Amino acid sequence: MRPPDPDQDLITRAKNKDKEAFVALFDKYKDKIFGYLQGYLKDYEKARDVTLQTFMIAYETIDAFKGTGKFSSWLYAIATNTAKKEFRKKAQLKEVSLETPIDAEGAATLGDLLEDEKNRPDYAVKIADLRDFIFSMLSRLDEKYREVLLLCDLQDMSYEEASAALGCNPITVGTRLRRARRMLYVLLKRYKTELY
Repeated sequence: MRPPDPDQDLITRAKNKDKEAFVALFDKYKDKIFGYLQGYLKDYEKARDVTLQTFMIAYETIDAFKGTGKFSSWLYAIATNTAKKEFRKKAQLKEVSLETPIDAEGAATLGDLLEDEKNRPDYAVKIADLRDFIFSMLSRLDEKYREVLLLCDLQDMSYEEASAALGCNPITVGTRLRRARRMLYVLLKRYKTELY
């Protein structure tokens, strides 16, 4: 039996048009949704706008939330669909966490590449260059692979939470995440080979 959603009281009150309850839900999830969208859209202003759109849609359609899953997963699904519409308009690059594994075994991360460099004067410039490079590599992946990387590696979602947000099963999320990491690793390795 599924444990009750910790947001159930606020959700019930919000469905009864209690604005304070919805504001409490907004305050609880706005930073996580914004962080996810900023990674998805790679644009602070667009992420802010889409975050507000997400919560406006949630407020207007909260009666459609049936409680069969977590409220947060429902919010991520709205955010993902809204971001996809925005992404189609602008086709912007997406962001990836420095904790993303870059080798097939998952032992090395992007952050590991930077560990020894932090004390160098040109560190900030290198970080910006690396970030742009990672975005360009990530943009070469299909959308379904970028999404799972963003949700699981950037937002630290479980397979179950990501599956609810994306509308697929957890096994599919796990498969896509493994493939996405492998593809990103191959792209990074190929780029390194082309450079040297």
